[in-house]
Amino acid sequence: MTDLTATGVARSDVSPYEPLWTRRTAMALGVLALLVALADVLFYPHEPGISLTLFLLALVAGVAALHWKRAGGRRALVLLACAVLAALPFAEYENIFWVPFAFGAASLYALEASGRLGRFEDWAGPVLRFAALSPMRAIADGVQLLGEAADRRIGGGLVRLALVWVVPVVCAGVFAFLFVAANPVLEDAFHAIRFELIFRLLDPLRVCIWGVAAAASWPVLSPRLMRWAGGAAWQGPVRPRPEGLLIGGTAMRNGLVAFNALFAVQTGMDLMYLWGGVRLPDGLSYADYAHRGAYPLIVTALLAAAFVLVAMRKNGPGERSAAIRTLVYVWIAQNIWLVVSSIFRLKLYVEAYGLSEMRIAAGVWMGLVAAGLVLIVAKIAFGRSNRWLVMANLAALMLTLWGVAFLNVPASIATFNVEHCYEVTGRNGELDEYYMGDLGPEAIPALDEFLRTARLADADKLKTISLLRDNMAEPLMRRETSGTGVALPVDWQSWTWRGERLRRYLEAQVFAPEARAARN
Repeated sequence: MTDLTATGVARSDVSPYEPLWTRRTAMALGVLALLVALADVLFYPHEPGISLTLFLLALVAGVAALHWKRAGGRRALVLLACAVLAALPFAEYENIFWVPFAFGAASLYALEASGRLGRFEDWAGPVLRFAALSPMRAIADGVQLLGEAADRRIGGGLVRLALVWVVPVVCAGVFAFLFVAANPVLEDAFHAIRFELIFRLLDPLRVCIWGVAAAASWPVLSPRLMRWAGGAAWQGPVRPRPEGLLIGGTAMRNGLVAFNALFAVQTGMDLMYLWGGVRLPDGLSYADYAHRGAYPLIVTALLAAAFVLVAMRKNGPGERSAAIRTLVYVWIAQNIWLVVSSIFRLKLYVEAYGLSEMRIAAGVWMGLVAAGLVLIVAKIAFGRSNRWLVMANLAALMLTLWGVAFLNVPASIATFNVEHCYEVTGRNGELDEYYMGDLGPEAIPALDEFLRTARLADADKLKTISLLRDNMAEPLMRRETSGTGVALPVDWQSWTWRGERLRRYLEAQVFAPEARAARN
C-alpha cells in the first residue's frame, strides 16, 4: 500500500523505476484492445459524431472497471458524472475542439480513481505532470515493457519460440504453393479468397485510427505522473523585514481610496447614460457609447482583480486591516457592476449592428470575469488560498465551455440577425448575406424566415438570399427524378442531434420558400 506525500501524490509516482509488468497493466492492456476494436467500428470509415460520445463513455467505463475499489468514493462519483457529461456534447454536434476537454474530464476521473489527484487546490500539479507525460506514454511504456520482459527472460523465450517456427512455416508455404499449382480444386479455393479484405484491414487510415485511439486511451487507463523532485522549503529570516512602502498597508489603503473614487465616476456615468436614459451629447449614439467601453472596462476589471490579490495576499496588509478589507469589498462590488454595464453595453451594440461569433465570445468572457470577481470575494471571505482561486476559476471556465458546446452558435446568430435586421423590423442595419453564408447550413432556417418576413427587402436581396439558401442546402440533399428532395443517408456513427434536426427540417422544407415582394 503506497503512502501519500504532503501534496497528496503517491510515492510510487516519484519512484524512478515504477514497474509496468504487473497484473493491473495486463488488465489495462486488455481494456485497451477492446477500445481499439471499438474505435475501428465507430470511426472507420465514418465521420465523427455520436461515435465520440460512445467511445468516451466506453473509456470512462474501462477506467471504472480497472479501479473499481476506489471508484465508489464521493469525489470519484462526482468526477465520474463530470466525465459522462463531458462526453455528451458530441451527441449534439461533432465539435472537435471539445475533444481535449472531454479527455481531460476522463483523465481527472482516472487520476482520482487511481489515488493520484490530491486536494482540490492541489489539482494543478498532478494534472500538469500527467499532461506532460501523456503524449508519449504509449511508446515509452511499450519500450519499458519490452525491457522488463527481457529482464524476466520472457523476451528471449518469445524470440526462441518464433525462431523454431520459421523453417516449418516457410516450408509449409512452399508445399502449399505446389499443391495449389497441381490441384485445380485447391486453385479455385485459393482464388476465392478475398485478399482485398486483408488489404482493407491494413488500410493506412484504419491503422492511424488504431494508433490514435491507443495513444489517447492508454494514459487514461494507466495514469502515471511525471517524476518531480520538489526543492526544500525556503526559510525566512529570523527577524521580520519592515513593511515595504510601495505595497504596504498605507499604500494599499491610499490606492483603494483613489481607485474607488475613480470607479465611482465611471459607475455614475453608466447609471445616467445606460440605465437612467439621460440624453447623450450631440453626435454620440448609445451604440457608439456602448462599443467604446465594452472591452476596455473588462481589462480594467482584470487589472483590478490582480491588485486585489496583491492587497489580500497571505500575511499582507489586507489581513491585518479592517479598513482595507472594506475598501476591497467596495472596489470589487464596483468592478462587478462595471462588468454588468459592459454586458449591457454589448447588448446595445449587438442590437444596433447585429450578432457575431466574436460578440458572443465577448459576452461569455465578460460573464467569466464577473464570476472570477465573485470567486475573489469567496476566497477572501473563506480564507482560501490563491491555488484554490485558480482551480475554482478553471472549474468555472470548464463549466462554461461545456454549456457553450451544446449551443448552436451559427443558428442563434443567424436567427437573431434576421429578427433584428432592417428588412424585417425597419430598424438597425441591413442583413449581411455574406456573413450569413459563412455561418454554414445551420443558418438555413433563419434564411427561410427572412424570405417569409422581409417585407422591406428589394427583389435583388431576396433573390440573393434564396440562391444562398439553396446553395447551402444542395450538398445536404439528393434530387430524385420525381423532383422531391430526400436527405442524404447518414451512418449511425456520424449521427448528431443537431444534424438530425436540420435533416428533418430540410425534408419538410426542401426548397426555399417563395419570397414575398418588397414593399415600400
